Amino acid sequence: LPGLRHLVYASSSSVYGANQKVPFAVQDRCDAPVSLYAATKRADELLSEAYARLYGIAQTGLRFFTVYGPWGRPDMAYYSFADAIAAGRPVTLYNHGHMRRDFTFIDDVVDGVLRALDRPPDGLAPPHRIYNLGNDQPVELLDFVRALETAMGARADIRMAEMQPGDVEQTWADITTTREELGWAPRTPVAEGLRRFAAWHREYHGRG
Repeated sequence: LPGLRHLVYASSSSVYGANQKVPFAVQDRCDAPVSLYAATKRADELLSEAYARLYGIAQTGLRFFTVYGPWGRPDMAYYSFADAIAAGRPVTLYNHGHMRRDFTFIDDVVDGVLRALDRPPDGLAPPHRIYNLGNDQPVELLDFVRALETAMGARADIRMAEMQPGDVEQTWADITTTREELGWAPRTPVAEGLRRFAAWHREYHGRG
């Protein structure tokens, strides 16, 4: 690919692992993963930095924070919650609902990806940069489910459960560097994002 100027790849907030300091900043250490998924994402970042160093190809990694919205993965928690509410099945909240997530709407994430594509990390050695793409406003999981209930016009049958192995209690993106260097900031409040997701969910699944 002789014309390749810049590679942008997907990383994840999971790389912050067992870090207790919040919000998570790109300068924080990421050497305590709590899941195999997190370990693979951190390995991706290190491989990308090494490749950029060896071959001089500019690369940018984007750490996504709990992306949600239309056309999402059905195995993601918010999507499975919506499926359960629509079908009248129980919704399981781990750690008894005491989880906080920096839910980030898909349209905002796409905007961040496009901004990163247009801004390769030129002049750096190696030419490799990482940014957080998060909402910078963590939401308690139970509050998130209540907002989803409002968006869907139905109540959830909530069941509480213990913490799952490989999970973390909270995520929170420090987007200071992303604002400064990419000119990016999230624009979609969770309530609005869930309203738009619920409308898509109803139409896609033929539920009126």
